[in-house]
Amino acid sequence: MQARKSRTPTKQDCPDASRRALLKATGAGLLLMLADTLAEGKRKSARKGKRAAKRDSARVRVSSGPISGESLFRDVISYYNIGEHRAGTEADLQTSDWIARELRTAGVPSTFQRFTFPQFFPSEVGIVAGGNPVRAFPLWRPKATGPIPINSQLVAFDPQNNARAVEGRIALVRFRSDVLSALSREQIELVTAAAKARAAAIVAMTESQTGEIVALNVTPAVERWPVPVVLVGARDDHLLDAAVKKKMPVSLLLNGKDEPRAEARNVIGRISRGEKLIVVSTPQSGWFRCAAERGPGVALFLGLARWAAKLQSGPGYLFVSTSGHELGGLGIQAFLNEFALRREQVLCWLHLGAGIAAFAWEETASGPRRLREADSRRSLMASPELLPQLSESFAGQPGLTPTAGRSVGELEFIFKAGYRAFGIAAAHRFHHTPADSPEMTGPELLEPVATALVKVLGSMQ
Repeated sequence: MQARKSRTPTKQDCPDASRRALLKATGAGLLLMLADTLAEGKRKSARKGKRAAKRDSARVRVSSGPISGESLFRDVISYYNIGEHRAGTEADLQTSDWIARELRTAGVPSTFQRFTFPQFFPSEVGIVAGGNPVRAFPLWRPKATGPIPINSQLVAFDPQNNARAVEGRIALVRFRSDVLSALSREQIELVTAAAKARAAAIVAMTESQTGEIVALNVTPAVERWPVPVVLVGARDDHLLDAAVKKKMPVSLLLNGKDEPRAEARNVIGRISRGEKLIVVSTPQSGWFRCAAERGPGVALFLGLARWAAKLQSGPGYLFVSTSGHELGGLGIQAFLNEFALRREQVLCWLHLGAGIAAFAWEETASGPRRLREADSRRSLMASPELLPQLSESFAGQPGLTPTAGRSVGELEFIFKAGYRAFGIAAAHRFHHTPADSPEMTGPELLEPVATALVKVLGSMQ
């Protein structure tokens, strides 16, 4: 069969697939009813009762703790609905506004800390391989193709054997890992080698259980790539493999705007009460909508602020929501650099990281199935002196047995600054993918964590 002619990919070729379509494509068979009910109920109260009844019959109701799981989940949905949360985007700025507004409504005075950084704002990203659209996403920091795509042959790149074969062509490389989160040294070396071999552009296949595109965090030290580089998901492996084997025409488009001084805003809320402080921080930014990656941390952050604002005594509280997480933790570093809190002033620092309350999954003959319990691959990391009270408060919660001596993400900066701290973080099944939606978490997972956190913070004097 004669290969169809390559054409310029458009927004219609590579649309942002709906959440429902993305989840269906993963074979997840997920419960979309709850999110639909909560959103529809705001507009059409007459339908709310019927759908809420269906929702309640499908869920374990939890509302006995100091912070309601239902209220936490509503905040997860609100966060998700704002949009894709990349640092400095309109959605990120709206997220800062929303968090500040929620803090003020709770009685917590809040302000912004602004910082600037170089950012890329993509407008059109996609691949057409042999006439078939392939969903793609830039690898940061991107070099754009401009409005005219690169049209060439796709060649599998092997730096040991066929480096010269990719000259002037589009190189296909593979990022092999069970859990992809941050760009590794090996991946940097692979992309750099393909660029040095004079590839016109590079396509990186991110291999994962879900088949989704997995976006990768980078540090500010990573310079702009010399050629356009995009990420694709393993679900499209068959299309790209066929393009390589049959030498089909491939078109790659990565268009957008560079902004050397993009602005993002941390949100800082303060409850002044006594000389001692408890600090609560969480990242607010991420590559996509980040429902179960960032959503639980943001929801718990707001829930704890509302709880703390009602206390009549005890230490003061400082709440810090940071942007720039996916770019080397720019926001938390800006905060630590500008507001150096005295270590003796801080009773404890709680950091609410990624994937705090995401459902576990299992593989079945008919595909992946979501379980009712939390993913146990969570980590509760702490200063040694906090281990006894954390062990008691989090007893029985999967993966939340506290450990000392390790840290990940922004908690590393907090520990390095010398603060007495603890934090939770994980990489759940849909971590850093476009399919990370509210169905990946739920009230029954959020409330036990909130109850344990209230117990720990309430014991701090």
